[in-house]
Amino acid sequence: MSALSTPVPHPLAEALVARYRAGALTGPVLEVHAGRGRNTAALEAAGIPVVATRDDEPYTQLPGGRDAYAAALSTHGFLHGTTAKLRLGIGDLRRVLRPGAPAYLTLGSLNDPRFGFGLALDERTFAPGDGPEAGIPHAFFERDGILDLFRGFTIESLDEVDVTTIVGSWAHPDPDAERIVHWFVVARKIEATSPV
Repeated sequence: MSALSTPVPHPLAEALVARYRAGALTGPVLEVHAGRGRNTAALEAAGIPVVATRDDEPYTQLPGGRDAYAAALSTHGFLHGTTAKLRLGIGDLRRVLRPGAPAYLTLGSLNDPRFGFGLALDERTFAPGDGPEAGIPHAFFERDGILDLFRGFTIESLDEVDVTTIVGSWAHPDPDAERIVHWFVVARKIEATSPV
């Protein structure tokens, strides 16, 4: 594969690599739903040990024991599923991350034009009726909903981003499609406090 055809990693993957290179992290990174591997390749090229899960593996049952990973990355896995399923997935992520470990995730935004279209599965979740993601639940959040979802974490940054040009083209092949809006979340697992 030539350098020109090498897929560009997601900005959150690049941020995680920079943090790792700065010496702020040591140990393996869990990549939840690695897709076609563009982010896995970037992490490995930086010398970061990665455990990557396939897109068909449930994020509610992550590999590894308690406190197994120095960080986590998911650029599309947590976009899909109902609110209740995402809450379970974030809970399992909390289980496998070390205290103080960061998680770099994308979540759907209520400001995404796709919010409210398709089959309603809960007040925040809709499954498109057609297209490449037909029947796949997509959850959408406002800022307060994300803060509630990430109990047991400290939010380091929470940015709403137009990602139309950086999302995977397999899921959104139409270059003239409406814009796509995601939240870029960087959250750190709260460190356990010792009893007084």
